[in-house]
Amino acid sequence: MLFKSMLLSGLVLTCLICSSHASVSMKLKTSDINALEDPYFQVKSIKVEQISVHEFSALNTNVRDFVGNVPNLPTVPAGAAGASQGLGIGGVISIIDQLIAVGQKIIPLIKQGSPVVTNNPMASVSVLPRIDSKDPVVHDMSGWSIPKSNHYKVSFQNGFGSDVVTFVYSITFQYNGTLDGSGKYLAGIRASATNISVLWGFDLDASSQLLQISNVGTKQNVIAGATLEMSYTVKNWTKNITAIKTYFVTGEGMLYPLD
Repeated sequence: MLFKSMLLSGLVLTCLICSSHASVSMKLKTSDINALEDPYFQVKSIKVEQISVHEFSALNTNVRDFVGNVPNLPTVPAGAAGASQGLGIGGVISIIDQLIAVGQKIIPLIKQGSPVVTNNPMASVSVLPRIDSKDPVVHDMSGWSIPKSNHYKVSFQNGFGSDVVTFVYSITFQYNGTLDGSGKYLAGIRASATNISVLWGFDLDASSQLLQISNVGTKQNVIAGATLEMSYTVKNWTKNITAIKTYFVTGEGMLYPLD
């Protein structure tokens, strides 16, 4: 179902589409009615569905998830700011009473229809304990789970019923990390995109972002939580369409869609 609210200033049209519980906005870029009504360039539906590990493996026979027993946080030279905590310079994203988030707040996944490849080890997010106003070196922690991934397929369908843009994104993280046997923390939270298909006349950008961190446990038994936002924009010469979906991940290994 499509709900429209028009701003009659210039050629801007803003609308809200309820599709697969994702919020969607659209901005028109032309006054050519014939072009706007062309079924090929119209996006009639946006579908987001979780797929199983077996379905994902069938699509990606050569893709490997992030692996490692502990998160890959870079160190900095001795004497540099942040060196005493073992964190990369500028790596602190958010701090609350008992938690600190380190990494990269906004991570691009797809740019102009191609996956963004980064060798930056901070291109992930970890939610770790904050002790005595200092941030522990993650390698002092233990109990980390093996990496866990959830996979989601996104499809943009046009007026002819054809999938004009499809891709799969995966949210991967490690959980259950403890410090001195206490707490449940998160590490290596990251998103990746595969199986990108973009038909002629369309383009695609996508990114992930950390919105906030929280303690969903108690002061005595901290359970780290992180709210993530997935954003993807499909563009053609007539319009830009942006869809946003939000998730919450916990130090106990749960991943919940929020919208």
